[in-house]
Amino acid sequence: MNTKECILKILEERRGEYVSGEEIARVSGVSRTAVWKGIAALKKEGLKLESLTGSGYMLPRHVNALSEQGIRKYLTARDIDIRVYQEADSTNNVAKKLAAEGARERTVIFACKQTGGKGRAGRKFYSPPEAGVYFTVILRPDVDKTPFLTVMAAVAVADGIEAAGGRHTRIKWVNDVYVEDKKCCGILTEAVADLESGGVEYAVTGIGINVTEPNGGFAPEIRDIAASACDGVEDARNKTAACVLNRFFELYDRFDRRTVAEAYRARSFVVGREITVVKGDVMRAARATGIDGNCRLQVEYDNGERETLSAGEVSLKL
Repeated sequence: MNTKECILKILEERRGEYVSGEEIARVSGVSRTAVWKGIAALKKEGLKLESLTGSGYMLPRHVNALSEQGIRKYLTARDIDIRVYQEADSTNNVAKKLAAEGARERTVIFACKQTGGKGRAGRKFYSPPEAGVYFTVILRPDVDKTPFLTVMAAVAVADGIEAAGGRHTRIKWVNDVYVEDKKCCGILTEAVADLESGGVEYAVTGIGINVTEPNGGFAPEIRDIAASACDGVEDARNKTAACVLNRFFELYDRFDRRTVAEAYRARSFVVGREITVVKGDVMRAARATGIDGNCRLQVEYDNGERETLSAGEVSLKL
């Protein structure tokens, strides 16, 4: 842990309190000059620290900063390698590069801001700074877990948001998490096959959550369809990130498809509703009739034809 990281750890642990430069230097084992330089570096990165002559430095409770030290305060999942970038084009892109270079499973890449966040089908994912949590988990799953990665992530996000003190959440098949009738989270899993074993060399599961509403509100093009999950929650970004990871690795480490399917069904708000099934350029009206043990969506079309969907997209008729 370098000096800057050590300073942030101390301030996170004493969030809302002033800590003197002398105490920080003593705990960190560095000089007062090194503390001053570390504080300056943190401020340059955009961390809103307060300083008061004679009292020291403080990370205010209302500051919604994201950091490894802040996430670890709430993290119960073990053996997690957290890497926080101030900016990345896409956490999935960073994670894929690191995974290809041998990064171990349970490495989690966070970005405070994404310049090229992406969703399914090449869509852009809106990723404003200081409002969301954008991260990707590197996994090297066995063949049984692989089809359930996105499903486990959706359950983890829904449960994690509520564990952090956020709003009641539901899941729209297969990978979107909603509050009320607006989307607060998107999930994108990408995998690279191992041709020799026939399995997966690695997978990356990317999660983007609208934790709080951005300054000035959501962009006009998504204002009517996007929602924030944890407005009013103290330290919302760190807490949400940790709670989601805690739940995800609980499901992943103790994987049981029946448990996952039951948790997923309990959060679904698609079953029983009129939907449109989208396959490429073809759209068909249908009714969602159930979710099977593999979390596939069962639908019945207007002509009485039934189908079980393992991939694709559906839209709700509101």
